[in-house]
Amino acid sequence: MDKNQYSSVLSRSRAVIVVFMILVFGWLTTSNLKAQVYSGQSNTLDVQILNEQVTNKTAKPVVRWIYPAENVESVNRSEVNLKLGIASKTAVVKVTLMVNNEVVEIFENFSQADSGYLFDAWLEKQVQLQTGSNDIMLIVQNEQGALKHQRKIEVASSPGLSRDHALIFAIDEYDTWEDLNGPVRDAENIARVLEEKGVSIEIVRNFTTFDLLAKLEEYVVKEFEPHDQLFIYFAGHGSVDEATGEGYFVCKNSVNLANANSTYIAYSVIKSIINNIPAQHIFLLMDAVRGEGDLLTSVFESIEQEQSDSSSTALPEGKTRIGICSGTDKYRQGPAYSAGSYLSKAFITYLRKSEQSEHPTWGDLLQEFKDIDPTPVYTEFGDHNPGNGFIFNRAAAEN
Repeated sequence: MDKNQYSSVLSRSRAVIVVFMILVFGWLTTSNLKAQVYSGQSNTLDVQILNEQVTNKTAKPVVRWIYPAENVESVNRSEVNLKLGIASKTAVVKVTLMVNNEVVEIFENFSQADSGYLFDAWLEKQVQLQTGSNDIMLIVQNEQGALKHQRKIEVASSPGLSRDHALIFAIDEYDTWEDLNGPVRDAENIARVLEEKGVSIEIVRNFTTFDLLAKLEEYVVKEFEPHDQLFIYFAGHGSVDEATGEGYFVCKNSVNLANANSTYIAYSVIKSIINNIPAQHIFLLMDAVRGEGDLLTSVFESIEQEQSDSSSTALPEGKTRIGICSGTDKYRQGPAYSAGSYLSKAFITYLRKSEQSEHPTWGDLLQEFKDIDPTPVYTEFGDHNPGNGFIFNRAAAEN
């Protein structure tokens, strides 16, 4: 082969190689585009979204609102405890919550224990909304990509008005005491009904003595508006010192031994701390064991008389510090698993009835507890102003 022939063959070979490389590069580019992941940033937030042409719709996460419910467009409180569950075919990696274009919190490291059996991820966050319209956005990212979920919530009330709050403690799981299967369920049932009334809710589950004291101290420094009401509920094991009559609440880490009162939290200590919480009106419901105080039946008539002597629709003056304890020596629930404890059932019954009442009173609430057998214990503590009551449906009472 002469030099000219060799050059001609070499040129043709190079051309073939170039064409082949172009075809291979084109095939690779097309293949990559089908699975390409696009990244973007919003408010310093890294969001990954799959190419919409290849995203499997069944793999997209599904957001289910618990509170506010999906059909709710407005609430009457600016402080709202958002709750939602997420169902996802693949693991949820990250969820970002944004309110009015600001990142509130980024949730990661979801576990099945925290999510419950209904959802693959569970979110709960107390947020402060502005009066008027609020834009809430969730960016839910799983292993397949991300879903953007948006909704609007209107706050109908003006800031500075009296508000209702609930701080709920419940324990099912103990280190050395026998586990229970009702307190957390009771707590969540109460919370669900209160949230329907616009009450701001916080639930603390399966806590230690240190957790309990720390949470109460948080509320001691929490800011409340004038005439704010705070409902506090405890459900779980309890113990009574027969010599002194002092009741104790048993926490997850409390020791199940005789003379182990030092590992419990005395009712007197709990009430002393609660008295220092700056909410004007506080109602304490101890669904554990009896404590010091008078049987509700023995004081019911005098309480009713005090209520009738004052206007049932007027906000009470001074502070309210009222407590009701179970009349039993242990946490007690109904015969059926779903029945709930006697105290929680009575309380929910009142809440439902107050929705239909034009002028609900404190006496109406006590009536539900009065008929429980054995009779609960009634107590007034701290800086309580005699004659004050506690009304959950104040919107109806004030009309």
